[in-house]
Formats: sequence, C-alpha cells, structure tokens
Amino acid sequence: MTEPDEHHFTAVVQQDDRWLRMHLVALPTELSDQLRRQRVRRVVGTINGAPFRLAVQSRLGGGERYLSVSRALLRAMGVRGTGAEVPVVLRPDPDPDRIELGDELTEVLAQDEAAAARFNGMTPGRQRGLAYYVTSAKRPETRLSRALTLAEKLRTHTLYGDLNPSD
Repeated sequence: MTEPDEHHFTAVVQQDDRWLRMHLVALPTELSDQLRRQRVRRVVGTINGAPFRLAVQSRLGGGERYLSVSRALLRAMGVRGTGAEVPVVLRPDPDPDRIELGDELTEVLAQDEAAAARFNGMTPGRQRGLAYYVTSAKRPETRLSRALTLAEKLRTHTLYGDLNPSD
C-alpha cells in the first residue's frame, strides 16, 4: 500500500564529473517542484530495494534536483556503475534533523561535557558531517580514535574552519 506522501518512479544512475566524481539519481521535475514547494530537504526510502536517508541536492543555479548516491549505497543497490535503471520509492523524512552518531561518538560526547556542548550548539548539517566522519570508518578502533580526536578539536576550538583565538 502506498502512503500519501510516498512517490514511486524509475531513474537512471548517472555520474557527474563536473566538480567531484559522484553518482546520482535525478528526481523527476514534477516531484522536484513539489518537494521544493513543501520545503522538503531530506527524504527516506529505497533505491533498487536498498534503504536510504538522504538530503535532496540541487545543482548550482537552481537546476535539476537529485539524490547523491555513495559507493556503499551503490553496492547495496547491486549497481556497478552508470546507466542502470532503478526503481525509487521516497517520502519526506519524518525526522529530518535526526543524526546517526554511532556508539563511539555517543560514548565520547557523554564523557566530555565541553565537546558535547559545542557539538550540540552546531547546526544539524555540521553535526551530521562530523558524525559521518566518525561513523564512516570500518573498524571500531578507527571510529573510537576519530571520536576522541574530534572531541579534542571541539573542546579546543581547533576544528577546520575555526577562527584562530588570537584573531
């Protein structure tokens, strides 16, 4: 049974080499326009049966909207490259600000109040990016090392992009 806000379509896996080499699935224009009007910025669903939770991306200049497909999602979809037609089912994310922190980052932030306070004061997008840096590591030891390093940088304001305290 289809939910009211659920959308079904078939798309072709494409590759975009303009800035970074990446794979994507373009949204149909009508759906793209509808999501823009509804101010939907994140969606959940499946591509070729593989579940995802992604942001709706826009090309520069406000053109075509798409979903960026990672290598891991490509593998889960069973797709090896571009040109494959895949069924897509998506709906607005009911919890667009939810962030998967992973066990290691959750534990480290629970033990470091200063780092947690700074992390919690960041935008959801920045939090998501930092959490992804930690959770994307394959080995638990690497995830723990990254979480500890991140906490130190949060606490000391030495993350990339932090202003020099003497400025």
